[in-house]
Amino acid sequence: MNKVRLEIAFWVIGLALTAAYGIARVDAAVSGRHDVASFRSVTDPDARLWSASRLQSWQRAPQPSADELIGVLIIRSLKIEAPLYADTSELHLNRGVGLIAHTARPEEGGNLGIAGHRDGFFRTLEAIEQGSTIEVMTRSASYHYQVASVEIVERNNAALLQRSDRPMVTLVTCHPFYFVGTAPNRFVVRGVLVSSQGRRT
Repeated sequence: MNKVRLEIAFWVIGLALTAAYGIARVDAAVSGRHDVASFRSVTDPDARLWSASRLQSWQRAPQPSADELIGVLIIRSLKIEAPLYADTSELHLNRGVGLIAHTARPEEGGNLGIAGHRDGFFRTLEAIEQGSTIEVMTRSASYHYQVASVEIVERNNAALLQRSDRPMVTLVTCHPFYFVGTAPNRFVVRGVLVSSQGRRT
């Protein structure tokens, strides 16, 4: 009899812990979406073209904190709407796109470098055309860039990420887009700032 009671107690504890974990995960997901919604109403990404492994990484990644989220990257012509995080840690690149180290932040002007996975949020980036609009929305302002160039460079070529006095954005992802293993090149999109507008918060 005691064995049965002990087994029931373990089952109850296990179910309670599972429920608590589930509630915590739901809260994290809702909080993450709420953080992004503070910039703009962003829903789950259209992941139909994502690789299976990238989709799993996105689904399993814990939600970064609101402090790490600095904005939203929007390319309407490609239906890209991605959370922009403060760095390119694997956590952040699994949840969105990230600011490349030693490049400018949006409000600083200069060269804003943004990296994303080619089999995730940047899956459709290869279809971008010169003249397309790239928008970066932060808590305080919205910045609009016009695509000036699209290049494929070797993976160790960082020339396009050098500092600049001219406000611009540089998007970087691996190339070729459909490639098994470590990609040898980088796909680089350069846009120049054409307008910015303050936002009411």
